[in-house]
Amino acid sequence: MSLKQLRLVSQVELTRRLEPVKTLKEDELEMYRVVKDRETGEHYLHFAAFHIHVAGGGVEEEYHHLMPLDHDDVIALALGSPLFVYPEHWTIAYLRNGPDGGFVWYDPDGAANEETEAAETEKFLREQLLEFRASGKYGEEEVRRLLESIDQRLPPLGEPE
Repeated sequence: MSLKQLRLVSQVELTRRLEPVKTLKEDELEMYRVVKDRETGEHYLHFAAFHIHVAGGGVEEEYHHLMPLDHDDVIALALGSPLFVYPEHWTIAYLRNGPDGGFVWYDPDGAANEETEAAETEKFLREQLLEFRASGKYGEEEVRRLLESIDQRLPPLGEPE
């Protein structure tokens, strides 16, 4: 099964499945290398950033990201093509490590879309409430119409937990 089909990928699973193909850049601050999934043959660009958390008592921290690569990108990188520098060139969904030792998929486009949608929703709600206040009518019927208008615009609520 492809890692792309998993929501959460454990560090143990990645260590078991991924093998290094070629280190592209490595210094004391960061590393880029191409890795291959032994089970599927898929390739990923592995980016690791290292730094010392001064405010946290000098603890060394590592951040790891794995971006899927298509066949042409693997060949281009192996032949010396410029790196997909993080974060500028990481525009597709990629795995990144989290606080619990696992990796989760992060979609930069999805995050930008969510921010835009949240701003649009905020603007809509503000306009609705300002119009309601300006009308000067606060009866039961006016409140019902306001709430119906808002309900039509907002996505349905998920199941309560």
